[in-house]
Amino acid sequence: MTLDRIARACAMSVALLVSACYPALDWREVTSASGGYAVLMPAQPDHAQREIALGGLVVVMSMASVRRDGMAFGVAYADLPADYARHAEFLAAARDGLVRNIDGRITSAHEVTIDGAAGQEFYAEGNLGGRSMRLVARLLLAGSRFYQVVFVGQSDRFTDADVDLFLGSFRLTRK
Repeated sequence: MTLDRIARACAMSVALLVSACYPALDWREVTSASGGYAVLMPAQPDHAQREIALGGLVVVMSMASVRRDGMAFGVAYADLPADYARHAEFLAAARDGLVRNIDGRITSAHEVTIDGAAGQEFYAEGNLGGRSMRLVARLLLAGSRFYQVVFVGQSDRFTDADVDLFLGSFRLTRK
């Protein structure tokens, strides 16, 4: 067993133990063979597909999402054309669209790499329907596949533990 696999096994064990402390959310691992990912979600997700326009492209996004107690957890992915070269513009358009959804502003951002996929993680605060909202997202590119791992919720329901568990559990399963 490689050191990376041992670290993943330890992280998953800790995540499952921590999830037992949050009885309102029924955490379980969700895998997507077609999406090539696994993630912990607080319930069985709903699945949908839709076309969206981002960064000068129209792509089909496949989404899995859960709404619970004023919070939403979601993972989406889309395949970009193999010859598409404006990845930074695409990531910026995805980020800006998410922030616009809560009429928000980015409060912090940094680069991330997960299982070889590079991208960014950002935090935003905003307002939706008169309610204060928080958004945390990871946007990643793995080859020509785009991933979006998003938490959005009412500020009074936001917990770092839920967000850390959700975002930290995301991993790519296809290489």
